[in-house]
Formats: sequence, structure tokens, C-alpha cells
Amino acid sequence: MAGSRAWHLLHGLPLHINTEELKAILEGASRLAPPSKRPLHEPFRVDTLELVHSLLDPESHRDAAIFTCLMVVFYCVGRLGKFTAQSIKQFDPSKHIIRAHVMHLHDPNGLPVTKFHIPWTKTSSRGEDTQCAPLEGHPMSGLRLLSRSEVVKCIASLTATHNLPNLKGHSLRIGGTLHYLLRGTPFDVVKTMGRWAGDSFTIYLRQHAMILAPYLNDTPALLEHFTRYTMPPVR
Repeated sequence: MAGSRAWHLLHGLPLHINTEELKAILEGASRLAPPSKRPLHEPFRVDTLELVHSLLDPESHRDAAIFTCLMVVFYCVGRLGKFTAQSIKQFDPSKHIIRAHVMHLHDPNGLPVTKFHIPWTKTSSRGEDTQCAPLEGHPMSGLRLLSRSEVVKCIASLTATHNLPNLKGHSLRIGGTLHYLLRGTPFDVVKTMGRWAGDSFTIYLRQHAMILAPYLNDTPALLEHFTRYTMPPVR
């Protein structure tokens, strides 16, 4: 739909869409789509990060950069592709994070916050900000460029070598969401942290309900809230 709308804008033509019909079409297509044969992506958890840390070499600039990237994306509930370039050759300082885009600030209560400015996204040419609490152990020297493919390759290697769950790059975003929910962070706050717009957060939770729900079973009140939050509206 975004492509169709862009085509109409480019050619100066009006795009007349009945929103209710469009919604029904998309929902119908979603229900008729065959189930994915791919295994579910397991979420990263704090103990998973600790295990990864023990398997990497802290003296290696590459390993230090990869682990720092994993930590930041996890606690920022971010997307790996927004914190890294797909490849080193594709690195563009006008689109990708550089040192100048990392700021150490304090919130109104005086608590320290590390803010990252992503200079460009698909939905905003002015970029967006994301933040998390300061993380211990960030390397201050020997920093190097890091590509998404290098991080994904490292995750795949560790997963295969050490018989870890099915972890992927997106497991960081799923895991970050789960981490904050289990800590009692309100849904709306997690939505803001993950920079979801409108109802996309609800859609995201529905898409990952099979992954998230088992971890929420030990907290019935949270699971009930989660179920109510993700239930489609009654017509």
C-alpha cells in the first residue's frame, strides 16, 4: 500500500481508499496466508547476554564492539538494522550512528541516560532518538566500524557452536520488549521506548504472542493485561 500511495503522489493523482474495505482486505489476506514454516525466534534475555559475553573475547575489538551493540539494541528495544550498516561499504555517516550521535544526559530526576540519535530512518529523514540507562563496560578506545551482517554472523556462529536457542537479530527487539514487560514497565512506556506509532505496537505483540506469552505465564496479572491488550476489538 505504501508503494501504491507513493506512485500516486509521484504522479500527482488522488488515491481514493475506503479505509474499512482496506482493513477488511488486509485482515482477510492475513488470515488466508499460509503459516510460516520458519521456527520461532527465541528472545534474547539477560542470561543469554551474559552467556554470549562469556563466549566472546573481551580483548578483541571485534568481539567488544559486537557485545556492546547487542547490549545497546536490547536495552533500547531497538532494531539491529538501525544501529548498524548492512555492510561496511554501505556505511554513511548521514544515515548511521557515529560517536557524535551518542550523548550522556540526565533526566528531570537527575538519573543518567545514554541517548542515541539515529540520523535517518525510512519514516523520517530527520531521524529519531532512542535511549537507555548507562551500560557498564563500554569500550572507550579501539572502536571500529561494525556491520549488521557481522553481528548476525556472530550470533549464528555462537548459536550453532554452543547449541543455543534459535536466536536472530530481531531476537534482541523481542527480548528487550519482554525484559521491560516482565519488570512491570507499563505497556505504553514500552511502546514509547520501542518507538512504535499508533496501533503498530498492538500488532507487534500479536505477531509475537506465541513467543512472549509463555514467559508471561508466571505473572498472571501481566498475562491477563497482555491478552486484553492484544485481543482484536469487538465489532
